[in-house]
Amino acid sequence: MISFLLNLPYTAFGLLLALALRPVSIKWGRNPYRFVLHVKSDLFGVAYTRGWRGLTAGHTIILNPREEQKDLEREIIHVRQYERLPLIFPFLYYFEMWRKGYRHNKYEEEAYSGAGNVYRDGEPSEK
Repeated sequence: MISFLLNLPYTAFGLLLALALRPVSIKWGRNPYRFVLHVKSDLFGVAYTRGWRGLTAGHTIILNPREEQKDLEREIIHVRQYERLPLIFPFLYYFEMWRKGYRHNKYEEEAYSGAGNVYRDGEPSEK
């Protein structure tokens, strides 16, 4: 519960972002605590973000219509990473991505392997 409170600013940001992307459904989950929102829109049509299927901010998971079978499980792993490293996870994540890129980011590798999907040739796919 303490990590939920420490990550509350990120969770609130995620909820505001999801509202801007026109949510279709909102669900509350436990273990870990999380809000799961399915949205209609892409991330404001920005070219770099057109391939996104899921996004986690604190305890908020945003999934778009192109989500694949294991995307929710992968995003739940990111929520657990937020819980394990409250307040500093986003900074560590983006520093790791800056150093190694998205594909070799240790947090993404943990999420993809834990959820059961693999990354091949720059595109996620099922095992």
